[in-house]
Amino acid sequence: MVHRDHALRGGCKEFEEELVLYYYGECAPAERSRVEKHIETCRPCQQLLADLGHLLPLTIKPDEPPQIFWESYSREIRSKLATAQQRSGWWRDLASIFRPWPVPALATALVFILALTLTFGKKVWRAPDLPPEEEGMMEILPMAENLEFFKAMELLDSLDFLEAGGGPGSGAA
Repeated sequence: MVHRDHALRGGCKEFEEELVLYYYGECAPAERSRVEKHIETCRPCQQLLADLGHLLPLTIKPDEPPQIFWESYSREIRSKLATAQQRSGWWRDLASIFRPWPVPALATALVFILALTLTFGKKVWRAPDLPPEEEGMMEILPMAENLEFFKAMELLDSLDFLEAGGGPGSGAA
């Protein structure tokens, strides 16, 4: 943190940016000699350069936590890991059910139960018994619904037959 007693005092406005570059040694040689000549005669710029020497290193100082912090952090992490390992949750017991060998066994059992249900449950899920006349009607009903489709197909078949056989409309004499 910058304290108020280290506040920058202003130098010449035209040399402020050059003074920062001069401090870091990033001026061109011509600019460097120009700034050095100016500093020899200008007291505010000399003071600004001195202030930059005090403040700029503070801005790039690494923020490393002290060793006490790392020791405390390490102790806390080890404690939390030990607590987590000791605590056996219910989800671990549940997860043990889904280990690799029980999954195929459960899937096989479910398929077997489904097959039995569909095989023996047919009577349970079937509609109540109908009289024989209505049962025959129920078998014919799906075909009757598609009767128009079958008629159109029959017409297309006869057209194909006429075209292939050279019938009366084919133009062959």
